[in-house]
Amino acid sequence: MSDDALTPDELALIEDEAGELRRIQNELAHAVTRGGGRADYDREIVALRDQMLEERAEDHAMLVETMTRLAALRAAQDRESELPADPRSPYFAHLRLRDVKDGAPRTREVFIGRRAFIDTQRDVQIVDWRNSPISRIYYCYRGGDEYEERFANELQTGTVAARRTLNITDGHLARVQEGDTVLVHHAETGWRRLAADRARLAGGVGTAVRAPSERLGRRGPDGRLPEITALIDPEQFRIISGDRSGVVIIRGGAGTGKTTIALHRVAFLHFHDRQRFAGNRILVITPGDALRRYVERVLPALDVANVPIRTFPAWAFDTVKRLVPGLKKRRLTDETPMGARRLKRHPALLAMLEEALRDEAREWDDLFEGAGGKPLLDAWVKRRNLPTMRRVMALRRWLDAEGKDVLGPRIVPARKLVRQALDALGDPVETWAMFLTDRRRLAEGFGKAGVEYYEWELDQLVDTVSQQADEPADLSDFDASHRTGVDGASIDEDSLRATFDSDDLALILRVCQLKYDRLTGPSKQVVEFEHVVVDEAQDLSPMILKVLCGAVKRGGPVTLAGDTAQRLWLDTGFDDWDALVKILGVKAHVLPPLAVSYRSTRQVMSLAHHVLGPLAPDEAARDARDGAPVELMRFEEAGEAVAFLGDALKSLRDRERRATVALVARTPAVADLYYEGLRRSEVPELRRVRRQEFSFTPGVDVTDVFQIKGLEYDYIVLLEPTAEHYPDAVDARHLLHVAMTRAAHQLWMVCSGRPSPLLPDALLRGEPWPPIDPDAEGDAE
Repeated sequence: MSDDALTPDELALIEDEAGELRRIQNELAHAVTRGGGRADYDREIVALRDQMLEERAEDHAMLVETMTRLAALRAAQDRESELPADPRSPYFAHLRLRDVKDGAPRTREVFIGRRAFIDTQRDVQIVDWRNSPISRIYYCYRGGDEYEERFANELQTGTVAARRTLNITDGHLARVQEGDTVLVHHAETGWRRLAADRARLAGGVGTAVRAPSERLGRRGPDGRLPEITALIDPEQFRIISGDRSGVVIIRGGAGTGKTTIALHRVAFLHFHDRQRFAGNRILVITPGDALRRYVERVLPALDVANVPIRTFPAWAFDTVKRLVPGLKKRRLTDETPMGARRLKRHPALLAMLEEALRDEAREWDDLFEGAGGKPLLDAWVKRRNLPTMRRVMALRRWLDAEGKDVLGPRIVPARKLVRQALDALGDPVETWAMFLTDRRRLAEGFGKAGVEYYEWELDQLVDTVSQQADEPADLSDFDASHRTGVDGASIDEDSLRATFDSDDLALILRVCQLKYDRLTGPSKQVVEFEHVVVDEAQDLSPMILKVLCGAVKRGGPVTLAGDTAQRLWLDTGFDDWDALVKILGVKAHVLPPLAVSYRSTRQVMSLAHHVLGPLAPDEAARDARDGAPVELMRFEEAGEAVAFLGDALKSLRDRERRATVALVARTPAVADLYYEGLRRSEVPELRRVRRQEFSFTPGVDVTDVFQIKGLEYDYIVLLEPTAEHYPDAVDARHLLHVAMTRAAHQLWMVCSGRPSPLLPDALLRGEPWPPIDPDAEGDAE
């Protein structure tokens, strides 16, 4: 659309803003030229420094004080000589305010930018969006509104005659928005009007799946659950609902219904054998508390109650304390250093641990021979194929039977040694500590397995576990007021002493399984389930998955659901399901990938497939429906992006009060920046989600990508998908893919820096995605 296609009001709007920009740029240039002379503080500081070499020591303090004062004056002078605002982009918003001062009406032009510059003599007022009180009018009122605000203890009232959001690039006006009017300038075509729907979130309310509020477990005439038959093909249904044991792996892209199918498998097995698959005999593991709360509402709606639904760290910590007495004072940590964490999660530890336990048992050969001679040694070695603790118990039974006649008087020291073996070999925590602090064994094991690692990682692992293995600090000599620091936290809160992370817990539980041949320990309590379900299994280490597979009764069903394209962590040691099955050494039914994406639209899934690049699966899921184009909104400054989002979110709230929106950042710092800006804009139902505290209610959640895994929203806005946050790297591809595929209806990206190189050129050119012409972007799916 050319200039002459615009309305007279639109042309006047552009001319008004272009004239104001020229005026402000002239005033900025004038402010620099009238700066005046500058004192040479550097020369004076150097002279004082030289003088110190000649003065007496007692005079040095006075000279240093003078030098400090001059340095402060120089810093102030430098600040004054800086440009008060960048003339290439001095502001991003313009307010025209009408009020009454001293009985006379007046009009004020107030501009909002990233740096303040106020010169009342020349009618220039640029305020900082982050801390200026008057910026509240911009963020909290609309054009035509009457405002009432208190500034500097003075109540001010007036009318917002005009409220405009601007984009100024390289000193030129590039975009003007006032109300629903959006005007954009292109070098080739000049000014044109932007379609209103491209600057608006709309039409998606209720698209994302909500946790059920009523029972969904009604069965069809065939006694089957209709939700399953609606989501999977006949072969998948046969495998999931058949009377099979062992591991079933449900795989598929984002939104293909993996979690739904896994939960329906729970319901199907429960329906056909309510006694065996009673709720309390099933374990469901979720990746976070948010999805745990969601599943807690879904399973009862499928007629399955009392199912333990836990995250792995929470379940494993409770289980370890249940099996191993004396660990109540131990703490759970997620502060394990990066190198130690990577090695703890490596799949090579599975075989290395088994070998370490065999060697641990072999160390008793000489002791048994010394206590009871060759007959006792032969009885011990003969039972070497048994798990360690069953082996010791079998040896004790032999001593109580034929052994006492064979050993004669040596039966007493033999029985004493067996009791010592039960105590020493029966402590899984001691075995864990010895295993992960034996640097020589670890180096040999990783080398034998061909694992590439840095020496500092191995040193870090040994040092970390050495700290963790220490007993809890004894604070009994301190009264309650001295057990906390000035911040209210415990004085040992940041210490690794007496802590376990989730990988430690998995190792300890695996030691229990290997030593006792089932999930039990020194307490003799047994933990065993009829069915274990693991959601988002791709982000769990093989050691964790091995423990969970061993937590079912022998031959019982295990359901793993996941998508290796959605990995948040790349240190699990596997990147496809066949590799995992080989690592675990289990018999598994790996289902064909689910074929249809039920969550996201064709437009979202196309872009999510694009950003995976070479990591994308060969067969992309088919998309069930069409939707709004994906948009990349580019701004010169975060404050401008906040203003744009504030308007869009408040408009959405007016039109779709039940809509769910998530603003997703790569880092908590970016999420905090946008949350604070939108809070000042008074966006309703705004929530900052830091640790999975999702409410699953209409409104706007501001969070980071690591919190939102497994969830879905009507609308997703990616915050700052820049080259800094999403570079061309494997982990960035996975994270960007995960964030995008949370959108059920519409996806926006707002960016005030250089966009990520993972995004397609069409978006960088300001076009919606996917391109209207399929040939315009070769990698559009």
